[in-house]
Formats: sequence, C-alpha cells, structure tokens
Amino acid sequence: MRLIGMPAVAGAVVLALSAPAAMASSGADPTATVSPNTVQPGQTVHLALHNCEHPGEGGLAEGSLVGGGTTARSPIGITELEAGADGTLVGTATIENAERGTTESIYLACNSNPDEVVETTVTVTH
Repeated sequence: MRLIGMPAVAGAVVLALSAPAAMASSGADPTATVSPNTVQPGQTVHLALHNCEHPGEGGLAEGSLVGGGTTARSPIGITELEAGADGTLVGTATIENAERGTTESIYLACNSNPDEVVETTVTVTH
C-alpha cells in the first residue's frame, strides 16, 4: 500500500539534502509507535517511526479515508515526519474525525521506502 501523500517525497528530499546526515538504520524492519495510545478527539499525539533506511529523507503518517466523497482522514490527516537526533522519524498530529469508543489505525512510511507501510493503532475513549 502506498500512502496518498507520498508525492511530497520530492520536497522532503530537498529538505533532507540541507539537513545534517542522520544515523543509518540497523537493517531491522520499520516499527511505529503513537503516544499516548489512548486519546480523546482533539488531543495531540506524538508519532515515531523507527528503522528507516534513510531517515534524513523523512516520512509520512496518515489515517484511513473517512469516505462519503471527502478527502478527510481518521483519526489523523496526512502528517509529515522528520528525522530526530537519533534517526527516528517523529511528528505530531491531532486526533480528528474519530468516533469515541473505537480503535483507529494510523499508517506510517519512510520516504526512502514508501511501499513498506507500518500500521499502529490508537484507542479513542468515550
């Protein structure tokens, strides 16, 4: 599965060329975390994507399409991820368009390998 926002890779590559080189991946598969993982609508979450082959290229995170002829996503919109000091890609997003009492999927991918999508979940409380 390829993330919808991946055409933004070109812009991310330009930014990456001006950024300091980040640590190379250990060769392990990418893994993702969201914190906190139990939230309420409107709350901000912190996203992390570990083990990207070229973290300096950044990445993207997004929720599922809501549907009904809209481009809205749930529980988060398209969010850019940037390399942190340790090479982990990080970003923040606001929980939106999510129903209370559900567990929602968030998809993350490294710009260096946009076809390898990692899924994590967040629980939206009552």
